[in-house]
Amino acid sequence: MSTQLLNQSLIRFREYQREVFLDRVTGVVVLHWSRQIGKSFTLASWAVDRLLTRPGRLVTVLSNSRDNGAEFVLKCQEVCNMLGVAMTSADLSSGIEYDNMRFEVTITVKGRKGRIKVLAANPRTARGFSGDLILDEFAFHEDSMAIWEAAEPILSSNPDFLCRIASTGNGTRNMFYRMATEGKFKVSRVRRTDAYKMGVKIYDANTRQPITPDQAREQAMDKAAYDQNYECTFASETGSLLTHELINGAADGATGIICEQTWSESAMTLLVNAKHPLYAGCDVARRHDFSFVPVGEFDGAYCHVLAALRMRDLRLPDQKRRLEPVLSLPNFKRIAIDMTGLGLGLFEFTEEKFPSKVIGVDFSTSVAVTKRIQLEGRKSPTVKVTEAMAVDLLGYYEDRRIKHPCDAIYRDDLRKPERVTTPGGRVSIAATRDEAGHADHFWGNALMIKAYSSGPKGPAFKPRLFDQAATETAVM
Repeated sequence: MSTQLLNQSLIRFREYQREVFLDRVTGVVVLHWSRQIGKSFTLASWAVDRLLTRPGRLVTVLSNSRDNGAEFVLKCQEVCNMLGVAMTSADLSSGIEYDNMRFEVTITVKGRKGRIKVLAANPRTARGFSGDLILDEFAFHEDSMAIWEAAEPILSSNPDFLCRIASTGNGTRNMFYRMATEGKFKVSRVRRTDAYKMGVKIYDANTRQPITPDQAREQAMDKAAYDQNYECTFASETGSLLTHELINGAADGATGIICEQTWSESAMTLLVNAKHPLYAGCDVARRHDFSFVPVGEFDGAYCHVLAALRMRDLRLPDQKRRLEPVLSLPNFKRIAIDMTGLGLGLFEFTEEKFPSKVIGVDFSTSVAVTKRIQLEGRKSPTVKVTEAMAVDLLGYYEDRRIKHPCDAIYRDDLRKPERVTTPGGRVSIAATRDEAGHADHFWGNALMIKAYSSGPKGPAFKPRLFDQAATETAVM
């Protein structure tokens, strides 16, 4: 599809669509557009054009859900039908699961076969493309930073490879927010108000009569969500898993001691004198982030974090030596260590010395769906282990079964993970790194709960009288 075809009115674009479609020079263009103003159609037209003007071209589309991936294929077919261009499409998925998604559109020009591949969005697929790249609904991609880190070197290797990144907002803790706001890339920002002025209609949800953007916002029950979906704002609190209220209920200035770099004598005294079994988690880091080790005393299913250790820029052998005094305590039962990446070494050497007290958790794996997640209506048989752990930890906060030290860094880290729900209904837990870390304290807590739940635990959870009294007092 060329400029000539556009001039012949085979496809009619609004001005904001035309500008993006005709840009065949800019390496990366970020489309921060309102919902329902033609984003997918514009991207599909751009992808088809790349195949028509560059025979044999490969365009890879990373989509955030299977439904959105299938919809993108239909948009490509619609464009081809409008142009009278022959195309074929196929579902080459190896299974119905989102991670197995693989749709393919094929267009042959001058005897050369060009393809549009629509794949599940993850770092692995981002490493596998060679050609143009579309990141569709990028703010809703799991591991958006890792995806960009995988894709950027390939885009940099060939000046003819172009990238188009499109999404509505989804909070501030993802790579799309950074790319749309830091000024490093060309940004096309189109609000619903802007599109309305260019002819995009809006209709009342009940009466189905035309209304204005101001009227639509007035009717919205959640103004912050409306502004993010339609007026290109970014809601900083979108999807936060642990609310301030939940954290306030758990943070206790009289509970526990936080140690820096090594255990203090007073912290070890608390652990030695613990009356109930001890369990710990260890979120592992080497540079930039913290390695965080909370140690909880579990009375039934109630957890009191008696001591916690923050370590930064310590070699793994030194971190192992820090763990040994706690794991050697007779009342210590089990630790769950993040064995993803560099954590594998710490896990292996610690497990070798304490084989009955150490389990490893690979954050990239999936596990059977938990009962708590099933109660939320999830139908899939498996979930990411990070989501299972995060939801289990959330349960402790919601049930008021956890107490831990009151600490500013601790509190800030607990706020970082967000529950992200994609338009296709896929749920994930995302926690993006910032200058203060990568939710190390959150994942340390989650691993501690994982350690407790991964073996014999003693008495089953029963509400205790003093907790009921505390609740009644709070209500009064």
